[in-house]
Amino acid sequence: MRLEKLRQADLNLLITFAVIAEERSVTAAAERLLLSQPAVSRALQRARSMFSDDLLIRSVNGFEPTPRGRKVLQQLETLLPSLEALISPSVFDPRREPSHFRISGPDNVCAVLLPRLCRRYPSTRYKVAFEFLPWQPTAPEMLEHGHLDVFFSVSDVLHPSHFQAETLYREDWICAVARENLIGDRLTLIRYLAADHLVIATLPGVQSIPDKQLAALGHKRRSSVRMPYFAAALQCLPGTAMVLTLTSGMLGMVERDPNLRLVKAPKELRRFHFNMVWHPRLNADPRHAWLREAIRRSASELSSKTTS
Repeated sequence: MRLEKLRQADLNLLITFAVIAEERSVTAAAERLLLSQPAVSRALQRARSMFSDDLLIRSVNGFEPTPRGRKVLQQLETLLPSLEALISPSVFDPRREPSHFRISGPDNVCAVLLPRLCRRYPSTRYKVAFEFLPWQPTAPEMLEHGHLDVFFSVSDVLHPSHFQAETLYREDWICAVARENLIGDRLTLIRYLAADHLVIATLPGVQSIPDKQLAALGHKRRSSVRMPYFAAALQCLPGTAMVLTLTSGMLGMVERDPNLRLVKAPKELRRFHFNMVWHPRLNADPRHAWLREAIRRSASELSSKTTS
């Protein structure tokens, strides 16, 4: 019943009535509203009919509100600003508005992006909370149902066509071995295929990028250990003869470990890109727009390094 009455009402009449009451003149109100004086007069008559009250009557000082008109004006003082805020583009202020974001992706992209995100937006100055969820095959489904805000994926991974995706930064391939490993500083494809590999399989049953690229050339590397986490794999290398192929964004983790050293990967392993993926229903959401820009800024540090 309440909605039916609102549907029949012309809410623009409230604005016209409020302006006439403020200006105390139909002529001045017409100039302010960029309307003709007859149009404003007709709007006032329609407002009077809608409220079944004169609302405004003439006096020596111009229009004065009736008791009912005064009551309507008092209610409009809070109603009109609220309506304006409702239809105006909103702005998200992460320093004042608490917000919770859920992000997921393989650990190699998370290992390089998330520390930058946390340092750039510390909890001491920002009221945003980041929840980093494990990478899993159901990430697209979680995004579809609103259980994730963003996930990261490699550029050749297929996801639902209606999802939004944006390239964040480029990655190259590097290799890491134990410090005492007698393998040289550079791996040809032949030597790479002859080595024993510690293979990272981020998702069960899904072929890794190096394996896809090797398969396209008709090759397959041999491995005695497979695991889903790059960071854990680095800890497994010391004391072994295994080779770990990882993304260049994790180079610093290798360089900081005295038990490891870098080896140049075969040129046949081609570079790729990481994408940020989100649902299009969040395109215009101010909170999500801020999150995407925050991730872009964190990724820009990596982009500048890879292009320098």
